[in-house]
Amino acid sequence: MATDYGMQVVAPFSPLIIKATAPVSVVAGLNARADQILSGQDERRARDWSQHLSGNLTTEIRMTDVIRQIPDLTDFLYDVARTYTYRCENALLNYGNYSETEELKDKKLEIQIKEGWVNDMRAGDFNPVHYHQGCIYSCVLFLKIPDDYEAEFQADKHRQNSVGCLQFIDSRTAVGTRNLFMVKPVVGEFYLWPSWMLHCVYPFRGAGVRRSMSVNMALA
Repeated sequence: MATDYGMQVVAPFSPLIIKATAPVSVVAGLNARADQILSGQDERRARDWSQHLSGNLTTEIRMTDVIRQIPDLTDFLYDVARTYTYRCENALLNYGNYSETEELKDKKLEIQIKEGWVNDMRAGDFNPVHYHQGCIYSCVLFLKIPDDYEAEFQADKHRQNSVGCLQFIDSRTAVGTRNLFMVKPVVGEFYLWPSWMLHCVYPFRGAGVRRSMSVNMALA
């Protein structure tokens, strides 16, 4: 039997990403409100957010006020962000002689929604590598995918299927770690990560809309 030697895996540096599934009512409500906005030229024009974002996308509309007014959505965002915060802190406390972390010792863990928007991508649209400023957490909720998306994804013959995918990027690489993490869009799935993390979205070719909501959040 191998000697234990008191071995323990210590991971104080790896950034965490949390995944969750949003309530069906949240997805339906966001889609209904986004469709309503996009059907009217005046509100669509007033909410155009493309000049503030890095994407080469068909449609980007600011939805901060809408997001703040949907209780089921804000409850979901707050619950996931708080859970993420506690798990990050616990990871540090478990691996060091800390009674508290400097980042959280004066915080009440009140989550603030800084900005939120909806992206509609069509064939050929993409989001180049970027990160989000002025916040602590960024997140995405997938709201729609094209009807033929799955067939296009399965037909992608590259080493790593990338059609319409979100990819996270870390410059570091080592045994047992990844510096690239690909996420396939699935309606209702939600991801939250530290805002400094680089990420991008790859294009697809088929007809239809790939819709997602993004939100920047801070701690108070």
